[in-house]
Amino acid sequence: MKKELLLTAIFLLLTVVVILTPIAPLYQPIPARDQSVYLYVGQQILEGAIPYRDVWDHKGPLIYYINALGLSLTGSVWGVWFLEVVFLFLAAVTAFLALRLVFDFATAFSSAILWLVALPLVLDHGSSVEEYSLLFQFAAIYFYLRSEKNSNGYWNEVWVGLMAALAFSLRPNNIGAHLAIALVLLSIALFFPKERLRTFKRILAAALGSATIFGIIGIYFAANHALGDLLDQVFIFNYHYSKLKDFSWLALVKGYTTLAVFFQLGLAGLVGLFVYLYQIWRQPQSADNLKTRFAFLTLVFVPIQLYLSLMSGRKYLHYYIAWLPVLALLIGFLIFWVSQYAGIRQRHIFRFLLAAALLLAFGAQPVFSRMPPLINLAQTIHRQKSLPQPNYSAVERGEYVQYILKHTQPDDYVLIWGNASVYNFLTERKPPARFVYTYPFGVPNYVSQEIVDELLFAIAQKKPMIIDATARDKTIPGINAGLWKDLPITQDLIRFIETHYTHVDTVGSERFRIWLYQGD
Repeated sequence: MKKELLLTAIFLLLTVVVILTPIAPLYQPIPARDQSVYLYVGQQILEGAIPYRDVWDHKGPLIYYINALGLSLTGSVWGVWFLEVVFLFLAAVTAFLALRLVFDFATAFSSAILWLVALPLVLDHGSSVEEYSLLFQFAAIYFYLRSEKNSNGYWNEVWVGLMAALAFSLRPNNIGAHLAIALVLLSIALFFPKERLRTFKRILAAALGSATIFGIIGIYFAANHALGDLLDQVFIFNYHYSKLKDFSWLALVKGYTTLAVFFQLGLAGLVGLFVYLYQIWRQPQSADNLKTRFAFLTLVFVPIQLYLSLMSGRKYLHYYIAWLPVLALLIGFLIFWVSQYAGIRQRHIFRFLLAAALLLAFGAQPVFSRMPPLINLAQTIHRQKSLPQPNYSAVERGEYVQYILKHTQPDDYVLIWGNASVYNFLTERKPPARFVYTYPFGVPNYVSQEIVDELLFAIAQKKPMIIDATARDKTIPGINAGLWKDLPITQDLIRFIETHYTHVDTVGSERFRIWLYQGD
Protein backbone atom coordinates (compact mmCIF):
# COMPACT_ATOMS: atom_id res chain seq x y z
CA MET A 1 0.00 0.00 0.00
CA LYS A 2 2.86 2.41 0.81
CA LYS A 3 4.52 1.78 -2.57
CA GLU A 4 1.14 2.20 -4.30
CA LEU A 5 0.55 5.52 -2.55
CA LEU A 6 4.09 6.79 -3.24
CA LEU A 7 3.90 6.05 -6.97
CA THR A 8 0.41 7.54 -7.16
CA ALA A 9 1.54 10.68 -5.34
CA ILE A 10 4.47 11.14 -7.74
CA PHE A 11 2.20 10.78 -10.77
CA LEU A 12 -0.37 13.17 -9.29
CA LEU A 13 2.33 15.75 -8.51
CA LEU A 14 3.62 15.63 -12.08
CA THR A 15 0.07 16.02 -13.38
CA VAL A 16 -0.56 19.01 -11.12
CA VAL A 17 2.65 20.74 -12.22
CA VAL A 18 1.79 20.19 -15.89
CA ILE A 19 -1.72 21.57 -15.36
CA LEU A 20 -0.63 24.68 -13.44
CA THR A 21 2.41 25.61 -15.55
CA PRO A 22 0.46 27.68 -18.14
CA ILE A 23 -0.68 30.04 -15.35
CA ALA A 24 2.79 30.36 -13.79
CA PRO A 25 4.08 33.96 -13.45
CA LEU A 26 6.26 33.52 -16.55
CA TYR A 27 3.11 33.17 -18.67
CA GLN A 28 0.81 35.38 -16.58
CA PRO A 29 3.03 38.34 -15.63
CA ILE A 30 0.08 40.55 -14.66
CA PRO A 31 -2.31 38.79 -12.27
CA ALA A 32 -6.04 38.76 -12.92
CA ARG A 33 -8.62 40.87 -11.10
CA ASP A 34 -9.52 38.75 -8.06
CA GLN A 35 -6.00 37.37 -7.71
CA SER A 36 -4.66 40.94 -7.64
CA VAL A 37 -6.84 41.82 -4.66
CA TYR A 38 -5.61 38.77 -2.74
CA LEU A 39 -2.00 39.59 -3.62
CA TYR A 40 -2.40 43.22 -2.61
CA VAL A 41 -3.94 42.31 0.74
CA GLY A 42 -1.19 39.70 1.26
CA GLN A 43 1.40 42.36 0.44
CA GLN A 44 -0.14 44.71 3.00
CA ILE A 45 -0.28 41.96 5.65
CA LEU A 46 3.49 41.60 5.31
CA GLU A 47 3.70 45.33 6.05
CA GLY A 48 1.59 44.95 9.19
CA ALA A 49 -1.94 45.58 7.88
CA ILE A 50 -5.03 43.71 9.06
CA PRO A 51 -7.57 42.60 6.42
CA TYR A 52 -10.96 44.31 6.52
CA ARG A 53 -9.77 46.95 8.99
CA ASP A 54 -7.00 48.30 6.76
CA VAL A 55 -7.96 46.86 3.36
CA TRP A 56 -11.57 46.40 2.24
CA ASP A 57 -12.52 43.08 0.56
CA HIS A 58 -15.29 40.54 0.94
CA LYS A 59 -13.63 37.12 0.74
CA GLY A 60 -12.85 34.98 3.78
CA PRO A 61 -9.60 35.77 5.63
CA LEU A 62 -7.68 32.60 4.76
CA ILE A 63 -7.07 33.56 1.11
CA TYR A 64 -5.15 36.67 2.15
CA TYR A 65 -2.84 34.79 4.49
CA ILE A 66 -2.17 32.13 1.84
CA ASN A 67 -1.05 34.93 -0.47
CA ALA A 68 0.98 36.62 2.27
CA LEU A 69 2.74 33.32 2.97
CA GLY A 70 3.42 32.78 -0.72
CA LEU A 71 4.85 36.28 -1.17
CA SER A 72 7.07 35.81 1.87
CA LEU A 73 8.49 32.53 0.55
CA THR A 74 10.11 33.99 -2.58
CA GLY A 75 9.47 37.72 -2.40
CA SER A 76 7.36 37.42 -5.55
CA VAL A 77 4.22 35.83 -6.96
CA TRP A 78 6.23 32.66 -7.62
CA GLY A 79 5.75 31.73 -3.97
CA VAL A 80 1.98 31.94 -4.36
CA TRP A 81 2.17 29.71 -7.44
CA PHE A 82 4.23 27.15 -5.48
CA LEU A 83 1.56 27.12 -2.76
CA GLU A 84 -1.05 26.63 -5.45
CA VAL A 85 0.84 23.53 -6.60
CA VAL A 86 1.02 22.25 -3.02
CA PHE A 87 -2.69 22.79 -2.35
CA LEU A 88 -3.78 21.15 -5.60
CA PHE A 89 -1.39 18.23 -5.10
CA LEU A 90 -2.73 17.59 -1.60
CA ALA A 91 -6.29 17.87 -2.95
CA ALA A 92 -5.50 15.22 -5.58
CA VAL A 93 -3.92 12.91 -3.00
CA THR A 94 -6.82 13.22 -0.57
CA ALA A 95 -9.26 12.65 -3.44
CA PHE A 96 -7.43 9.44 -4.30
CA LEU A 97 -7.34 8.34 -0.64
CA ALA A 98 -11.06 9.02 -0.21
CA LEU A 99 -12.00 7.08 -3.33
CA ARG A 100 -9.56 4.29 -2.43
CA LEU A 101 -11.46 3.67 0.79
CA VAL A 102 -14.52 2.80 -1.30
CA PHE A 103 -13.19 1.49 -4.62
CA ASP A 104 -10.27 -0.47 -6.03
CA PHE A 105 -6.99 1.20 -7.08
CA ALA A 106 -7.84 1.59 -10.78
CA THR A 107 -11.16 3.30 -10.07
CA ALA A 108 -9.72 5.63 -7.44
CA PHE A 109 -6.67 6.51 -9.52
CA SER A 110 -8.54 7.24 -12.75
CA SER A 111 -11.17 9.33 -10.95
CA ALA A 112 -8.45 11.38 -9.23
CA ILE A 113 -6.74 12.03 -12.56
CA LEU A 114 -9.92 12.81 -14.49
CA TRP A 115 -11.09 15.60 -12.21
CA LEU A 116 -7.57 17.06 -12.40
CA VAL A 117 -7.52 17.12 -16.19
CA ALA A 118 -10.98 18.72 -16.15
CA LEU A 119 -9.63 21.58 -14.02
CA PRO A 120 -8.03 23.57 -16.89
CA LEU A 121 -11.48 24.00 -18.44
CA VAL A 122 -12.59 26.07 -15.43
CA LEU A 123 -9.28 27.16 -13.91
CA ASP A 124 -9.66 30.71 -15.18
CA HIS A 125 -6.51 32.48 -13.98
CA GLY A 126 -5.86 30.20 -11.03
CA SER A 127 -5.24 30.98 -7.35
CA SER A 128 -8.97 31.29 -6.65
CA VAL A 129 -10.77 30.55 -3.40
CA GLU A 130 -12.59 27.71 -5.17
CA GLU A 131 -9.29 26.10 -6.15
CA TYR A 132 -7.78 26.24 -2.66
CA SER A 133 -11.04 24.90 -1.23
CA LEU A 134 -10.69 21.65 -3.19
CA LEU A 135 -8.24 20.36 -0.57
CA PHE A 136 -10.64 21.02 2.29
CA GLN A 137 -13.58 19.42 0.47
CA PHE A 138 -11.76 16.24 -0.53
CA ALA A 139 -10.11 16.01 2.89
CA ALA A 140 -13.50 16.27 4.62
CA ILE A 141 -14.87 13.46 2.42
CA TYR A 142 -11.82 11.35 3.23
CA PHE A 143 -12.12 11.83 7.00
CA TYR A 144 -15.87 11.16 6.88
CA LEU A 145 -15.41 7.91 4.98
CA ARG A 146 -12.59 6.90 7.32
CA SER A 147 -14.89 7.53 10.28
CA GLU A 148 -17.49 5.22 8.69
CA LYS A 149 -14.87 2.53 8.20
CA ASN A 150 -13.34 2.83 11.67
CA SER A 151 -15.64 3.67 14.56
CA ASN A 152 -12.88 4.04 17.16
CA GLY A 153 -12.81 7.56 18.58
CA TYR A 154 -14.01 10.80 17.04
CA TRP A 155 -10.86 12.38 15.65
CA ASN A 156 -12.00 11.91 12.07
CA GLU A 157 -15.09 13.97 12.81
CA VAL A 158 -12.95 16.67 14.43
CA TRP A 159 -10.95 16.83 11.20
CA VAL A 160 -14.17 17.11 9.18
CA GLY A 161 -15.10 20.12 11.29
CA LEU A 162 -11.67 21.67 10.86
CA MET A 163 -11.91 21.24 7.09
CA ALA A 164 -15.38 22.81 7.05
CA ALA A 165 -14.19 25.89 8.92
CA LEU A 166 -11.13 26.29 6.70
CA ALA A 167 -13.24 26.02 3.53
CA PHE A 168 -15.72 28.52 4.99
CA SER A 169 -12.81 30.84 5.80
CA LEU A 170 -11.98 30.97 2.11
CA ARG A 171 -15.54 31.51 0.89
CA PRO A 172 -18.77 30.55 2.69
CA ASN A 173 -20.18 29.02 -0.52
CA ASN A 174 -17.42 26.41 -0.56
CA ILE A 175 -18.83 24.12 2.12
CA GLY A 176 -21.00 21.89 -0.06
CA ALA A 177 -19.20 18.68 0.95
CA HIS A 178 -19.37 19.59 4.61
CA LEU A 179 -23.08 20.39 4.50
CA ALA A 180 -23.68 17.08 2.73
CA ILE A 181 -21.79 15.22 5.47
CA ALA A 182 -23.81 17.04 8.13
CA LEU A 183 -27.09 16.08 6.43
CA VAL A 184 -25.98 12.45 6.11
CA LEU A 185 -25.13 12.32 9.82
CA LEU A 186 -28.48 13.88 10.72
CA SER A 187 -30.23 11.30 8.53
CA ILE A 188 -28.38 8.47 10.26
CA ALA A 189 -29.48 9.83 13.63
CA LEU A 190 -33.07 10.11 12.40
CA PHE A 191 -33.47 6.68 10.72
CA PHE A 192 -31.11 4.49 12.78
CA PRO A 193 -32.03 4.78 16.47
CA LYS A 194 -29.25 2.39 17.52
CA GLU A 195 -26.67 4.79 16.10
CA ARG A 196 -28.30 7.93 17.47
CA LEU A 197 -26.05 8.48 20.49
CA ARG A 198 -22.83 7.87 18.61
CA THR A 199 -23.98 10.05 15.72
CA PHE A 200 -24.73 12.87 18.14
CA LYS A 201 -21.19 12.57 19.47
CA ARG A 202 -19.83 12.59 15.92
CA ILE A 203 -21.72 15.80 15.13
CA LEU A 204 -20.50 17.33 18.38
CA ALA A 205 -16.89 16.42 17.53
CA ALA A 206 -17.21 18.02 14.08
CA ALA A 207 -18.72 21.14 15.63
CA LEU A 208 -15.80 21.27 18.06
CA GLY A 209 -13.36 21.15 15.15
CA SER A 210 -15.10 24.02 13.38
CA ALA A 211 -15.41 26.03 16.58
CA THR A 212 -11.65 25.77 17.08
CA ILE A 213 -10.89 27.46 13.76
CA PHE A 214 -13.66 30.03 14.08
CA GLY A 215 -12.56 30.77 17.63
CA ILE A 216 -8.97 31.43 16.54
CA ILE A 217 -10.14 33.68 13.70
CA GLY A 218 -12.62 35.54 15.91
CA ILE A 219 -10.10 36.14 18.71
CA TYR A 220 -7.41 37.30 16.27
CA PHE A 221 -9.60 39.82 14.47
CA ALA A 222 -11.30 40.99 17.66
CA ALA A 223 -7.89 41.58 19.25
CA ASN A 224 -6.97 43.69 16.21
CA HIS A 225 -10.27 45.62 16.27
CA ALA A 226 -11.31 44.17 12.92
CA LEU A 227 -14.02 41.61 13.78
CA GLY A 228 -16.86 44.02 13.04
CA ASP A 229 -15.29 44.90 9.71
CA LEU A 230 -14.93 41.19 8.86
CA LEU A 231 -18.58 40.49 9.61
CA ASP A 232 -19.66 43.55 7.64
CA GLN A 233 -17.63 42.77 4.52
CA VAL A 234 -17.82 38.98 4.39
CA PHE A 235 -21.45 38.57 5.38
CA ILE A 236 -23.44 41.80 5.03
CA PHE A 237 -21.83 42.93 1.77
CA ASN A 238 -21.97 39.45 0.24
CA TYR A 239 -25.64 39.18 1.18
CA HIS A 240 -26.50 42.41 -0.65
CA TYR A 241 -24.13 41.60 -3.52
CA SER A 242 -25.82 38.23 -4.07
CA LYS A 243 -29.20 39.96 -4.25
CA LEU A 244 -28.13 41.99 -7.29
CA LYS A 245 -28.74 38.90 -9.44
CA ASP A 246 -31.03 35.89 -9.08
CA PHE A 247 -30.18 32.22 -9.42
CA SER A 248 -29.78 31.60 -13.14
CA TRP A 249 -30.36 28.35 -14.99
CA LEU A 250 -28.16 29.83 -17.72
CA ALA A 251 -25.25 29.46 -15.30
CA LEU A 252 -26.03 25.74 -15.10
CA VAL A 253 -26.08 25.55 -18.89
CA LYS A 254 -22.69 27.26 -19.07
CA GLY A 255 -21.26 24.72 -16.64
CA TYR A 256 -22.61 21.89 -18.75
CA THR A 257 -21.18 23.27 -21.99
CA THR A 258 -17.84 24.15 -20.39
CA LEU A 259 -17.19 20.80 -18.74
CA ALA A 260 -18.91 18.95 -21.58
CA VAL A 261 -17.85 15.30 -21.56
CA PHE A 262 -16.90 15.33 -17.87
CA PHE A 263 -20.38 16.59 -17.02
CA GLN A 264 -21.86 13.79 -19.14
CA LEU A 265 -19.70 11.20 -17.35
CA GLY A 266 -20.98 12.64 -14.08
CA LEU A 267 -24.59 12.33 -15.24
CA ALA A 268 -23.97 8.71 -16.19
CA GLY A 269 -22.48 8.13 -12.74
CA LEU A 270 -25.56 9.72 -11.17
CA VAL A 271 -27.78 7.26 -13.04
CA GLY A 272 -25.62 4.41 -11.75
CA LEU A 273 -25.88 5.79 -8.25
CA PHE A 274 -29.69 5.83 -8.38
CA VAL A 275 -29.75 2.27 -9.72
CA TYR A 276 -27.39 1.13 -6.97
CA LEU A 277 -29.44 2.74 -4.20
CA TYR A 278 -32.62 1.25 -5.68
CA GLN A 279 -31.03 -2.21 -5.61
CA ILE A 280 -30.01 -1.69 -1.99
CA TRP A 281 -33.53 -0.59 -1.12
CA ARG A 282 -34.91 -3.74 -2.73
CA GLN A 283 -32.27 -6.03 -1.19
CA PRO A 284 -30.93 -4.43 2.01
CA GLN A 285 -29.02 -7.58 2.95
CA SER A 286 -26.71 -7.07 -0.05
CA ALA A 287 -25.62 -3.60 1.05
CA ASP A 288 -21.96 -2.70 1.47
CA ASN A 289 -22.29 -0.20 4.33
CA LEU A 290 -19.38 2.03 3.27
CA LYS A 291 -20.40 2.12 -0.41
CA THR A 292 -24.01 2.75 0.52
CA ARG A 293 -23.14 5.71 2.71
CA PHE A 294 -20.72 6.97 0.06
CA ALA A 295 -23.53 6.77 -2.50
CA PHE A 296 -25.94 8.56 -0.19
CA LEU A 297 -23.34 11.25 0.56
CA THR A 298 -22.77 11.79 -3.16
CA LEU A 299 -26.51 12.00 -3.82
CA VAL A 300 -26.89 14.69 -1.16
CA PHE A 301 -23.71 16.46 -2.27
CA VAL A 302 -24.79 17.01 -5.89
CA PRO A 303 -27.70 19.48 -5.46
CA ILE A 304 -26.05 21.32 -2.56
CA GLN A 305 -22.85 21.94 -4.49
CA LEU A 306 -24.66 22.99 -7.65
CA TYR A 307 -26.83 25.48 -5.78
CA LEU A 308 -24.02 26.99 -3.69
CA SER A 309 -21.79 27.48 -6.71
CA LEU A 310 -24.52 29.22 -8.73
CA MET A 311 -26.57 31.01 -6.09
CA SER A 312 -25.08 34.43 -6.93
CA GLY A 313 -26.47 34.15 -10.48
CA ARG A 314 -23.07 35.00 -11.94
CA LYS A 315 -21.29 32.81 -14.46
CA TYR A 316 -17.65 33.35 -13.58
CA LEU A 317 -15.59 30.45 -14.87
CA HIS A 318 -13.83 29.71 -11.59
CA TYR A 319 -17.18 29.13 -9.84
CA TYR A 320 -17.37 25.79 -11.67
CA ILE A 321 -14.23 24.54 -9.95
CA ALA A 322 -16.59 23.68 -7.09
CA TRP A 323 -18.20 21.06 -9.33
CA LEU A 324 -15.03 18.97 -9.60
CA PRO A 325 -15.33 17.10 -6.28
CA VAL A 326 -18.86 16.07 -7.27
CA LEU A 327 -17.66 14.91 -10.69
CA ALA A 328 -14.81 12.95 -9.11
CA LEU A 329 -17.20 11.01 -6.88
CA LEU A 330 -19.69 10.41 -9.69
CA ILE A 331 -17.05 9.23 -12.17
CA GLY A 332 -15.71 6.82 -9.56
CA PHE A 333 -19.18 5.46 -9.04
CA LEU A 334 -19.71 5.21 -12.80
CA ILE A 335 -16.66 2.95 -13.22
CA PHE A 336 -17.76 0.79 -10.29
CA TRP A 337 -21.37 0.55 -11.43
CA VAL A 338 -20.65 -0.33 -15.07
CA SER A 339 -18.22 -3.08 -14.05
CA GLN A 340 -20.56 -4.30 -11.31
CA TYR A 341 -23.53 -4.82 -13.60
CA ALA A 342 -21.76 -5.69 -16.83
CA GLY A 343 -22.27 -9.41 -16.25
CA ILE A 344 -18.55 -10.13 -16.57
CA ARG A 345 -16.87 -12.55 -14.19
CA GLN A 346 -13.48 -10.87 -14.11
CA ARG A 347 -14.87 -7.57 -12.95
CA HIS A 348 -11.58 -6.25 -11.61
CA ILE A 349 -9.95 -6.68 -15.04
CA PHE A 350 -12.90 -5.02 -16.78
CA ARG A 351 -12.79 -2.19 -14.23
CA PHE A 352 -9.10 -1.67 -14.88
CA LEU A 353 -9.62 -1.60 -18.64
CA LEU A 354 -12.55 0.81 -18.33
CA ALA A 355 -10.56 3.14 -16.08
CA ALA A 356 -7.59 3.01 -18.47
CA ALA A 357 -9.84 3.73 -21.46
CA LEU A 358 -11.34 6.79 -19.75
CA LEU A 359 -7.88 8.10 -18.91
CA LEU A 360 -6.60 7.66 -22.43
CA ALA A 361 -9.74 9.08 -24.01
CA PHE A 362 -10.16 12.16 -21.84
CA GLY A 363 -6.98 12.59 -19.82
CA ALA A 364 -4.08 12.22 -22.23
CA GLN A 365 -4.74 15.19 -24.52
CA PRO A 366 -5.19 17.84 -21.78
CA VAL A 367 -1.93 16.74 -20.17
CA PHE A 368 0.22 16.44 -23.29
CA SER A 369 -1.09 19.72 -24.73
CA ARG A 370 0.32 21.52 -21.68
CA MET A 371 3.77 19.95 -21.88
CA PRO A 372 5.40 22.64 -24.11
CA PRO A 373 4.92 25.43 -21.51
CA LEU A 374 6.44 23.15 -18.84
CA ILE A 375 9.46 22.38 -21.03
CA ASN A 376 9.95 26.07 -21.82
CA LEU A 377 9.69 26.99 -18.12
CA ALA A 378 12.26 24.37 -17.16
CA GLN A 379 14.63 25.58 -19.88
CA THR A 380 14.19 29.21 -18.83
CA ILE A 381 14.94 28.43 -15.17
CA HIS A 382 17.98 26.37 -16.20
CA ARG A 383 19.28 29.12 -18.49
CA GLN A 384 18.77 31.97 -15.99
CA LYS A 385 19.71 29.91 -12.92
CA SER A 386 16.75 31.53 -11.12
CA LEU A 387 13.03 32.01 -11.29
CA PRO A 388 12.26 34.34 -14.23
CA GLN A 389 10.85 37.69 -13.22
CA PRO A 390 7.55 38.68 -14.86
CA ASN A 391 8.04 40.87 -17.93
CA TYR A 392 5.28 43.48 -17.79
CA SER A 393 6.32 45.05 -21.09
CA ALA A 394 5.55 41.77 -22.84
CA VAL A 395 1.79 42.22 -22.28
CA GLU A 396 -0.58 45.00 -23.24
CA ARG A 397 -1.52 45.96 -19.69
CA GLY A 398 2.12 46.57 -18.84
CA GLU A 399 1.81 50.13 -20.13
CA TYR A 400 -0.42 51.01 -17.17
CA VAL A 401 2.25 49.84 -14.76
CA GLN A 402 4.84 51.98 -16.54
CA TYR A 403 2.51 54.99 -16.63
CA ILE A 404 1.92 54.91 -12.87
CA LEU A 405 5.61 54.42 -12.08
CA LYS A 406 6.53 57.32 -14.38
CA HIS A 407 3.93 59.79 -13.12
CA THR A 408 3.97 59.08 -9.37
CA GLN A 409 6.48 58.80 -6.55
CA PRO A 410 6.67 55.80 -4.14
CA ASP A 411 4.87 57.73 -1.40
CA ASP A 412 2.10 58.99 -3.71
CA TYR A 413 -1.41 57.52 -3.51
CA VAL A 414 -3.30 55.96 -6.41
CA LEU A 415 -7.03 55.26 -6.29
CA ILE A 416 -8.39 52.86 -8.89
CA TRP A 417 -12.03 53.65 -9.65
CA GLY A 418 -13.43 50.24 -10.55
CA ASN A 419 -11.44 47.11 -9.88
CA ALA A 420 -7.87 47.10 -11.14
CA SER A 421 -5.99 46.74 -7.87
CA VAL A 422 -3.32 44.82 -9.78
CA TYR A 423 -1.68 48.20 -10.44
CA ASN A 424 -1.58 49.06 -6.75
CA PHE A 425 0.08 45.70 -6.15
CA LEU A 426 2.62 45.87 -9.00
CA THR A 427 3.59 49.52 -8.46
CA GLU A 428 3.40 49.33 -4.64
CA ARG A 429 1.30 52.48 -4.62
CA LYS A 430 -1.35 52.50 -1.91
CA PRO A 431 -4.90 53.81 -2.28
CA PRO A 432 -5.77 56.78 -0.02
CA ALA A 433 -8.20 54.71 2.05
CA ARG A 434 -8.73 51.01 2.67
CA PHE A 435 -10.79 50.71 -0.54
CA VAL A 436 -8.42 49.14 -3.04
CA TYR A 437 -11.38 49.04 -5.44
CA THR A 438 -14.71 50.86 -5.43
CA TYR A 439 -17.31 48.13 -5.97
CA PRO A 440 -18.92 48.57 -2.52
CA PHE A 441 -20.00 52.08 -3.54
CA GLY A 442 -22.08 50.65 -6.38
CA VAL A 443 -24.16 48.25 -4.25
CA PRO A 444 -27.24 50.30 -3.31
CA ASN A 445 -28.35 48.45 -0.18
CA TYR A 446 -24.81 48.25 1.18
CA VAL A 447 -23.19 51.63 0.57
CA SER A 448 -23.52 53.88 3.61
CA GLN A 449 -22.81 57.48 4.47
CA GLU A 450 -20.03 56.26 6.73
CA ILE A 451 -17.92 54.63 4.00
CA VAL A 452 -18.66 57.45 1.54
CA ASP A 453 -17.39 60.00 4.07
CA GLU A 454 -14.38 57.77 4.80
CA LEU A 455 -13.27 57.74 1.16
CA LEU A 456 -14.15 61.40 0.61
CA PHE A 457 -12.07 62.50 3.61
CA ALA A 458 -9.11 60.35 2.47
CA ILE A 459 -9.21 61.81 -1.07
CA ALA A 460 -9.39 65.36 0.28
CA GLN A 461 -6.45 64.76 2.61
CA LYS A 462 -4.13 62.69 0.40
CA LYS A 463 -5.05 63.95 -3.08
CA PRO A 464 -4.35 60.69 -4.94
CA MET A 465 -4.06 60.15 -8.65
CA ILE A 466 -7.46 58.67 -9.59
CA ILE A 467 -7.59 56.15 -12.43
CA ASP A 468 -11.07 55.50 -13.78
CA ALA A 469 -10.77 51.88 -15.01
CA THR A 470 -14.44 51.36 -15.79
CA ALA A 471 -14.50 51.79 -19.58
CA ARG A 472 -14.69 48.00 -20.01
CA ASP A 473 -15.95 47.19 -16.53
CA LYS A 474 -19.75 47.29 -16.42
CA THR A 475 -19.89 46.36 -12.75
CA ILE A 476 -19.70 49.96 -11.58
CA PRO A 477 -20.30 53.29 -13.39
CA GLY A 478 -17.44 55.64 -14.25
CA ILE A 479 -16.79 58.73 -12.15
CA ASN A 480 -18.82 61.14 -14.28
CA ALA A 481 -21.54 58.68 -15.29
CA GLY A 482 -25.10 59.88 -14.87
CA LEU A 483 -26.05 56.61 -13.15
CA TRP A 484 -24.67 57.93 -9.86
CA LYS A 485 -27.77 60.10 -9.63
CA ASP A 486 -29.63 56.92 -8.66
CA LEU A 487 -27.44 56.73 -5.53
CA PRO A 488 -27.93 60.08 -3.76
CA ILE A 489 -25.72 58.98 -0.89
CA THR A 490 -22.66 59.14 -3.17
CA GLN A 491 -23.33 62.61 -4.55
CA ASP A 492 -20.91 64.49 -2.26
CA LEU A 493 -18.11 62.08 -3.24
CA ILE A 494 -18.76 62.35 -6.98
CA ARG A 495 -19.22 66.12 -6.79
CA PHE A 496 -15.94 66.55 -4.92
CA ILE A 497 -14.01 64.65 -7.60
CA GLU A 498 -15.69 66.51 -10.44
CA THR A 499 -15.03 69.85 -8.71
CA HIS A 500 -11.46 69.39 -7.51
CA TYR A 501 -10.09 66.99 -10.11
CA THR A 502 -9.44 67.31 -13.83
CA HIS A 503 -9.40 64.56 -16.42
CA VAL A 504 -5.87 64.98 -17.82
CA ASP A 505 -5.22 61.87 -19.89
CA THR A 506 -6.70 58.69 -21.36
CA VAL A 507 -4.30 55.77 -21.47
CA GLY A 508 -4.18 52.52 -23.41
CA SER A 509 -6.66 50.38 -25.26
CA GLU A 510 -8.77 49.95 -22.11
CA ARG A 511 -9.17 53.76 -22.02
CA PHE A 512 -8.10 54.35 -18.44
CA ARG A 513 -9.06 57.94 -17.60
CA ILE A 514 -6.50 59.74 -15.44
CA TRP A 515 -7.78 62.35 -12.97
CA LEU A 516 -5.43 64.66 -11.07
CA TYR A 517 -6.12 67.02 -8.17
CA GLN A 518 -6.23 70.67 -9.28
CA GLY A 519 -6.88 72.42 -5.98
CA ASP A 520 -9.89 74.19 -4.54
